[in-house]
Amino acid sequence: MSTEDEKSWSLKMVSPLEPGIVCVDIERMLNFYTEVLGLKFATDAEASPEMSTEFGTGPDGFRIIRLQTPYGERIKLVQPKKMSLQQSKVPAWVFARQGIAYLTFIVPDVNEVTTRLKKYNVQLMSKGPVEIRKGITAIFTCDPEGNFLEFVEYADLASYRPDLFKRANSIEGEGKTSKP
Repeated sequence: MSTEDEKSWSLKMVSPLEPGIVCVDIERMLNFYTEVLGLKFATDAEASPEMSTEFGTGPDGFRIIRLQTPYGERIKLVQPKKMSLQQSKVPAWVFARQGIAYLTFIVPDVNEVTTRLKKYNVQLMSKGPVEIRKGITAIFTCDPEGNFLEFVEYADLASYRPDLFKRANSIEGEGKTSKP
């Protein structure tokens, strides 16, 4: 492979990203993500000890529940079998955690989400939404197992993610036929 080929290569994806969250209590997490955040149940499956050992995920198998966002992403909740997990210590600051520190949900109304979180007594990282920059408002919270979640509202989403709007316009254009 030439260096030019190396530079032009890009990961090709056929579906939105699907983050996985390993859970201490999968039922509690399922309730939070479906009842509080309103994600939709997609699938519930189990993996055998043989498969999970071969796959490198653990020796005893696991249960995996997939939940879908309204935009099409899926979040996977995973609970290993027989393995006794301990709740990880939740740092006081979002950026005090190494690795994947948080999930971001882009929402049309961060105040509406904040009201819902408060209704369910979900602790917030700030007193309310914070204007990060002009036109960008966000708030952080944690799920029941201490995974940080960010909810962000963009006053001008098309400026932040023009790629989404170009793709949507090109898909719309493909379905139209011109009349002579």
